[in-house]
Amino acid sequence: MIADVGSFAIAADRLNMTLSTLSMQMKSLERDLNVTLFDRSFRPPKLTPIGRQIANQARHVIQSNDALVALCSSDGSLRGRFQIGFVMTASVRLLPGFLSNCRTLAPDAQFQVETGLSDDLQERVAHGQLDAAVITRADIDHVTLNYTRLATEEIVYAVPAEFEAEPINACMEQIPFLRFMPNAGIGKLISNHLAAAGYVPKTQIILDNVEAIVECVNISIGFTALPRPDVERYAIDDLVLRTMAQPPMVRELSLITLKDSAADHQVSRLKELF
Repeated sequence: MIADVGSFAIAADRLNMTLSTLSMQMKSLERDLNVTLFDRSFRPPKLTPIGRQIANQARHVIQSNDALVALCSSDGSLRGRFQIGFVMTASVRLLPGFLSNCRTLAPDAQFQVETGLSDDLQERVAHGQLDAAVITRADIDHVTLNYTRLATEEIVYAVPAEFEAEPINACMEQIPFLRFMPNAGIGKLISNHLAAAGYVPKTQIILDNVEAIVECVNISIGFTALPRPDVERYAIDDLVLRTMAQPPMVRELSLITLKDSAADHQVSRLKELF
């Protein structure tokens, strides 16, 4: 994990342990192997050449072990360890049910989960740092990944009730457009739509939190475009929802796996957990 993220602090956070505990574990590993894994003259510490070799070899060992466990699952059940990423905008809706299903449908498997942006999660799966991830599918597919559709969600405009009669181009002129991060999966889809429709918001506010965006629309600060399930989760009753195009614009939530990996061979079983 430290080799993947380049930081003791970030690795400790993702592993749900304290920084001191992780640091002690690495020092213990150095004593057991009788090598120096990290050059601590740098801040943050960097892997030494032998440290990088050991990290790469350890990754292969873990992947081989997981593949062996999967091969031995003759009864069709999930076994082994899985690191799963969730795009932040869908985690609030998908993650609780996923974890609940893991307990009942895959009791012999171990799962670690984390959240992030679609592009980052996609790269981490492609480099073997995550076994699978749920992302917003956008732009060009990664050639080393397989994409399994989990859900299709309509993207809608959400406008305050007092602007119900105003066309969207008028809203663009009169009130701020509350925009989810343009570099995120949803953000890219929305940016493409705005460009194709010729819409240029006079004022925009960029935020990275769906709930905060909808709450701002609830009190008439501006309007937005987001997946319908997210808007309906946080919207007040008189918020107005409009389709973005005909046919409606959608985002696809996909479960991605590295081609021919252990997780890829069990993707149908993983999909059952969502």
